[in-house]
Amino acid sequence: MGSLFEELEAREAAARTRVEVLEAEFAEMSGRLSAAREGLERLRIARETVAEVLTEMTPQKPGTRLRLAGRSRVSRWRRRMRGPSGRSSGR
Repeated sequence: MGSLFEELEAREAAARTRVEVLEAEFAEMSGRLSAAREGLERLRIARETVAEVLTEMTPQKPGTRLRLAGRSRVSRWRRRMRGPSGRSSGR
């Protein structure tokens, strides 16, 4: 009978080790998830801030919509910043 209890103790020890390993992996993944969520939130806030600034900088005509995504909007803004000489106006 002694070997049966020894076998059960060995299996319990192995199971305990697996649980500890998984808990450590979970803690690491949880930290990585938290960091990724924070990065996502910072990007969302940055996008909203840029949208607000562009809306305030752009005179809106009735019926026009501001395109926030797209190269053409940024290119036109950069051309305005450079001025007629093609150089930055220092703003």
